[in-house]
Amino acid sequence: MEQESRSREAGTLQGAAGTAAGTAAGIAVRVTAGAAVAAALVAALCAGLSAGAVARLLMRAIALAIGTESRFSPAGTAGILLVFVVLAVPAAATALARPAVQRAGRWVTAAVTGWAAARTGFADAQALLLADDGRLPLLAALAVAFGALVVAHGRLAQHLTRRLAYRLARRRARAMT
Repeated sequence: MEQESRSREAGTLQGAAGTAAGTAAGIAVRVTAGAAVAAALVAALCAGLSAGAVARLLMRAIALAIGTESRFSPAGTAGILLVFVVLAVPAAATALARPAVQRAGRWVTAAVTGWAAARTGFADAQALLLADDGRLPLLAALAVAFGALVVAHGRLAQHLTRRLAYRLARRRARAMT
């Protein structure tokens, strides 16, 4: 009974002094602060690039749906990718914290990402409002896709951070044995 309680406690992502404890494949691991920071930065980069690419495609789809002329500019695409990488940092940085802090990090990422996506993705609001009735279902589906992207952005950053941090900790634990 006590062993099961300890396993459950070690499986949580709560730790002391900037470390997180966990178990993976029967090996108890502690994530060091350096591994946590490295994992958060790499995860923010990966989550931001993937979410930024999807957001750019959704922006292009909205432009095509409302019939405006727009192009993929390399500078604009790079800017969008960079913004999404930066916006993934709060979620990635809180991935190894207590659950309440994790949720707060995801909400911050979702709120700021949602604001940025709505601001850039729906830049031509008048064209959206005056769109043909036949295009409204497509525009509604694209708006829902933006909402799903906003939520998935923070979740992906936290998931990648945890996976990478524990992978680094397991590698370190195996090297020490």
